[in-house]
Amino acid sequence: MTSTHTRGDGRGPGGSGFEDDPVDPPTTALPVQRPRPTPPVPSTPAARPIPVGVFRWLSPALALLAVALLPVAAATTDLDKLDGWGLAKVLGPAAWGALLCAVAACVAELWSPRPRIPMLGAATGVLILCSTGMPSVVEPVARFSTAWLLAGFTDSIAQTGASPQGIDARFYWPAFFAQWAFFRDAGGATQLDTVLRWFPPAVVTVWTIGIYALARSMLGGSRAPWVAAWLFVGLNWIEQDYFSPQATGIVLMVTVLTFALGPLATRRTDPAGVPGWPRPHEDAPRLSVVRRWMVSLLTPPNKPTLPPRQLLLIYFCASLCLLAAAPEHQITPFAIVGQLVLLAVVGRFRGRGIILVGVMAIVVFILIAGREFWINQLGLIIGSGDQGAIQAGVADRLTGDTGQVVVKYLRVLMPGLTWLLAIAGAWTYWRRRRDLVPIGLAVVPMFFAAVQSYGGELILRIVLYGLPILSILATDALRALVRNRGRVTEVFLALGMVVLFGSVVLIRGGNDSYQVVYPEEVALYRQVSAQTPTLADKNAPSAQIVALSGLGPTGVVGLNQHGSGVLFGACVELADDPIPCTQNDNRPAAIVSYTSIEKQGVYLYGKTPGWSLAILQQLVASGKYVITYQDGFDWAVKRTDLPA
Repeated sequence: MTSTHTRGDGRGPGGSGFEDDPVDPPTTALPVQRPRPTPPVPSTPAARPIPVGVFRWLSPALALLAVALLPVAAATTDLDKLDGWGLAKVLGPAAWGALLCAVAACVAELWSPRPRIPMLGAATGVLILCSTGMPSVVEPVARFSTAWLLAGFTDSIAQTGASPQGIDARFYWPAFFAQWAFFRDAGGATQLDTVLRWFPPAVVTVWTIGIYALARSMLGGSRAPWVAAWLFVGLNWIEQDYFSPQATGIVLMVTVLTFALGPLATRRTDPAGVPGWPRPHEDAPRLSVVRRWMVSLLTPPNKPTLPPRQLLLIYFCASLCLLAAAPEHQITPFAIVGQLVLLAVVGRFRGRGIILVGVMAIVVFILIAGREFWINQLGLIIGSGDQGAIQAGVADRLTGDTGQVVVKYLRVLMPGLTWLLAIAGAWTYWRRRRDLVPIGLAVVPMFFAAVQSYGGELILRIVLYGLPILSILATDALRALVRNRGRVTEVFLALGMVVLFGSVVLIRGGNDSYQVVYPEEVALYRQVSAQTPTLADKNAPSAQIVALSGLGPTGVVGLNQHGSGVLFGACVELADDPIPCTQNDNRPAAIVSYTSIEKQGVYLYGKTPGWSLAILQQLVASGKYVITYQDGFDWAVKRTDLPA
């Protein structure tokens, strides 16, 4: 019997010739581990994809339908039924249908597999027209008495070529009025009624373009920037978009922010070019917060990759915006400079010399053009130390009937919702980019409440100045929610968009019972202004035309000859007790009242219906005035001792 050995060196069969060479044990292989059978997954029928062709015509069709419903909405809205609930209560089904179709057009194009930028832009314009622009569509002329008064400022400069003194403090910032006086004269027009009516949707459209550009820089993507633009429109209940300097000031502010966070944006980096705070090595302990801040401040920012000619052009345009903002509005330049200072401190934009341009523009304007005003109004800069802004901006406005109170509480809740969404978005933005600068940009305007008292309008300005950044951060929070919860969340967000825009129509139109203006009222004041004698002294009280309250188109013409419609001195409220204000020789030459003044007393101050007609009878019974016009609650009287 013979045996076969395996060589110990493992080089195959054969042997060394020794019978007693050890034999290697046979190699045994492990059995193959077969995977356990998994239970079959129940098959679900695959959702049939919606054809791309459906999206090509669905969004345009909805947008066209929304526009087609607007004339029907204007014809079916009964403004005579306005009460404390405002415009939303009297809008017909066509108006709400137009708003619903506009929202659906935006959502349909956003859900398209290949969203078209031109279509998204057109749908956004229709959405603005059906929400912010709804009062411009259904009301015959522009609302807001302040808009008509500012048109009177423009008329005053157009007539004299200079800002009149001693009429209104806003003439110390004449850039807006001079600009539109030039446009009016260049166009050969004598009044700006059409401009006043359509100014709100037009300027909101310009704002929205800036929000879209900002969101492109901060969020990226192709869909999120449009959501940010829609969210900005839906959260903008503040109504500072009427014909006014602050509306143009927001355009300048958003333009400068777009430059700073867009083509001029930068981030601090370590020498290796890695964003963030550098660490010595992976196992090293984390540096202290103070040291990380010092490292971040001392590390130079990187440079934008732009050609020098483009950088110079951007610097030039940003400087022009800052120079234009100084004579445009009182506090908007401070808001712009404050936000730029924050970006400069954290090294987030290149070209920090722009801040010097803004500061010098403000200082030069205060010291030269606005010297007389600021010398007598230092409290607006250094503050008065009281809580007048909060009291006048919030507490004093929560008055009126049930509709008025509900709408005004919604105005308080809306900023709270905005800030909650923005804080959630700031956390999302921090987790994604380790950056808290955006939320700081929204906080900067709050310092105005701490350093000066601007009155009730200050709270509105604070919310408005922070709204562009807040809406972008809120969009980041919603985008993170959709990514975590799936596409089902998009359906609920679309429904929320419908509710949001319905709410903004309710909130923005809540005061329309006494803010709406009718063509008859405009014609009434122009007729009274033309028939009231003008004395040599334009500020003489006997040449003044005064309204029973600060509403309506008072002051739209004849500002130089007849004043701005407000009494100065001891008698400032004719609506309370007109007799003491009309007994002396300094009484107004004419007194006017409108339907809006009557409704303001009823729905806001709880007066008895017909109270304005009772005052009319008192004026006539005093023997000092005679009726020159009356049609319902629209009436005018003039002094009996003035020539016809």
